[in-house]
Amino acid sequence: MTDDPDEAHRWLKAMYPEHRVRASGGSGEFTFQSTYTQLGAASLARVRYAMNADNEVFPRDVVGVAEVLSGGWGIDAGAGEVMGGVGDLLLAPPRRTKTILHRDMEVVAVELPIAEVQRIAHERCGLAPVNLRFQGLTPVSPAAAELWRKTTRYLTHIVLPDTEFGSNALVQAEATGLLVAVALSTFPNTTMTEAPTRSPGAVAPAAVRRAVAYIEEHADRPLTVTDVAVAAGLGARALQQAFRRYLDTTPMLYLRRVRLERVHRDLQAAGPGEGLTVAAVAARYGFVHLGRFATQYRQAYGQPPSHTLRD
Repeated sequence: MTDDPDEAHRWLKAMYPEHRVRASGGSGEFTFQSTYTQLGAASLARVRYAMNADNEVFPRDVVGVAEVLSGGWGIDAGAGEVMGGVGDLLLAPPRRTKTILHRDMEVVAVELPIAEVQRIAHERCGLAPVNLRFQGLTPVSPAAAELWRKTTRYLTHIVLPDTEFGSNALVQAEATGLLVAVALSTFPNTTMTEAPTRSPGAVAPAAVRRAVAYIEEHADRPLTVTDVAVAAGLGARALQQAFRRYLDTTPMLYLRRVRLERVHRDLQAAGPGEGLTVAAVAARYGFVHLGRFATQYRQAYGQPPSHTLRD
């Protein structure tokens, strides 16, 4: 926290080197307060900036999302100025020169690498990376906006403060994927409007077996559909279709099932006095949401994970 505008601008330049700040004063005394967290490939910052400023932002390979907590935050990406007030969400599209408008504001700002957004759009929707485009700066619905808010609050209030989760690379990768998936369902983009890439022909069961073996061998590491597809010698879309055809599931659901089995095994094997916790084992296999994990575990094994650990 600082009341020195020059110090605040040095921080902003260090965190966001593509920004050029043009401050124009503000109401009352100047205050700047910030927190910044790297979350896998994504980043999340909370910034209080008690001054008015227009920031020129040069093209960047990131998708930005800002939730306005107080004051005003806006963007001009070439089609006119769009301002958001308290409670609003706005998207900062990638690879465009734009102006970001600070109006005595506090925001929660998330940045997602466009390569991750393209990858997940391709894996989940079959959309070729070159065809991914964001088509609007505001959420598609109030419900979509609320899902984004709940996701960021869960990550900042529950996941990151817990050292067993926040420092775990697998958990961070899962959190990045979650943010990207929610962003794709929150803001208008071509995954909602364009047909997926044409699917390939039939896939031999041997390729599915290679994919399954790869998942089971690497279940404790960050994995994407693309990782598994490459190991199986397939494209991501073909892998999705093959899993549905032969296993009646998806690669990521199969991975989750394998990870759940590993948690169950580790809890059963835990000896008395080891000091092992359910949270630590869940984090080991990338389960970000403990409540959802406990529900899935109970459905699979008929008892809470804490009972398995105790028994």
